[in-house]
Parts: sequence; C-alpha cells; structure tokens
Amino acid sequence: MIKNQQHYRGLVLGVIGLTILVFESFIYNSVYSLDSIHQSETKPQTQPVDSPLNGGYTTNAATSDAIVNAKDYEQFWIWTPPKDDTKLSQAHTLYILQGEIRPNNIPYYHSSASDNRAPATLATLTPQGLGVRSLSDKKIWLVYRATSQEWSDEVMAQLIERLEKWQRAGNQVMGIQIDYDAPTYQLDKYAQLLESIRQQLPAQYHLSVTGLLDWSNQAEKPQFMQLNDAVDELIVQTYQGTTTLTNYSRYLKRLENLPFDFKIGVIEGGQWQGADFLENNPHFKGYVVFLR
Repeated sequence: MIKNQQHYRGLVLGVIGLTILVFESFIYNSVYSLDSIHQSETKPQTQPVDSPLNGGYTTNAATSDAIVNAKDYEQFWIWTPPKDDTKLSQAHTLYILQGEIRPNNIPYYHSSASDNRAPATLATLTPQGLGVRSLSDKKIWLVYRATSQEWSDEVMAQLIERLEKWQRAGNQVMGIQIDYDAPTYQLDKYAQLLESIRQQLPAQYHLSVTGLLDWSNQAEKPQFMQLNDAVDELIVQTYQGTTTLTNYSRYLKRLENLPFDFKIGVIEGGQWQGADFLENNPHFKGYVVFLR
C-alpha cells in the first residue's frame, strides 16, 4: 500500500513538473514574439521606387481630388472685388456681374420664378456688381443673373447701354453673359429668348450663357442644339453654391461630341479631379473659376 502511494505521488509530481516546464516555454515564446513585432514596427521601412511617398505614381484609389486654386487659372467670374488682387494677375478673361433680371414682385434671387406663389410680372433689371472701370489688358464679359424668361422691353436697351459704357472706358468688351438656370425640359423656350437677345445685340458683341450639368442629358437632342443658333459660348457649371457636384465627370463625358465652343465652370476652393478627355476636344476653351 505504501509503495503504491509513493508511486502515485511520484506520478503527480512528474505531471506538475512537466506542466510548469510547458508554461515557462509558452511565456518565453510569447515575450520573444512581442519583442520581434515591436522591432518590426519601429524599424524604418524602405519605400518602393514607385511609392507615392517617393513622388512616384499613385493609383486611382489613393488619389484624392485637388482643390481649385485660383492662381492656376486665367479666367474668372467676379461677383465682388477680390480681396486678393494677385489672384487676377495672370487673368486674361473676366466675367463681371452687372445685375439681376427678375420680376419686381420677387424681391430676391431665385432660380425659378415658378416656385413662388405670386404670379411673376415681367422681369426688369436691378444693377449689381462692380462699377465701370478700366481693365484694358483683359477680355471683359458683363454677366446678368436672370430668374425669368419673360423680360420687359427696357431690359435689352439697358444691357446695351452698359456694354457701351465699359467699352468707352477703354476695355476689350466681348459681350454679355446670361446666368439663368433654365430647366432642361424648357431649353427650347430658352433658346427662343436667347435668339431674341442675339438679334438685338450690336454685331460686335457676343452672347455667352451658363449651363447646368443636367443639360448634358439633352446634348444630342434638338432642344439643346438650338442653343448653337443663338450663343457664341456655353459655360457648364460643375458646382452648386460653394460645393462641387458629385459625378460631374459622368455628365461632362456626354459633351465630348458637342459641335460648338464651351468652357467648364469650377468653384474656387472646391474639389476637382479634372476631366482629361476634354483636353483634346477642339471646342473646349478652358476653365472659368468662380472667385469666393
């Protein structure tokens, strides 16, 4: 009996000893592994030759949109005098706000007069923007925002008078630009208004219009093509307020075969990745930045 007890006690002690050895081995390996990982994390890593950190190429997934910097462009919309005149030092073309064409019973700018409850009267001109000044080294367009397609008879005479004042100040006045957010389904009606403006403008002046991205949905349809009969230039705006619209490239792609001249409008400080397919288009005439 005593021998059996001693035998069992020896087995128990042997198992306990083996367990202690296994546990110590586990602790040692764990500490060694953690130390190896720490050394790996703190050791400087060598970047591949084409890594973005070495100034090489970046993949589309790693490339974020660039910020529109006015100093990289040469054409601008000016609603108010810029705080930093150096932004315009390289400018060759300026689109300068001169007024708003709206019905008298709608006392603020609104993209669609039909959204207001009161029936709109004929639109009249309210002067706004910069006063006449000499900017002889730049091409000048006089811009008018519009909230209606129904204008009073006096408006065109006022627009022409303003053109002549800027011209007499020694400027290279290109013409007028109409900034009107015409609904896409009303492009044919808008084209009629533009044709009327074109007929009344003196021959030496040109007619420019801003356009919505959504207009590109009609790029191959007669309603859109009618614009070509009246305007000399279309500027497609890629922003709303102070924000660049999403999926702008998909819309711009539809303008690839546009048969008349156009430009792309971008917002200062907005996100912009660009649209490379435009660069080889003979009708693409560059970017216009809205200064904030």
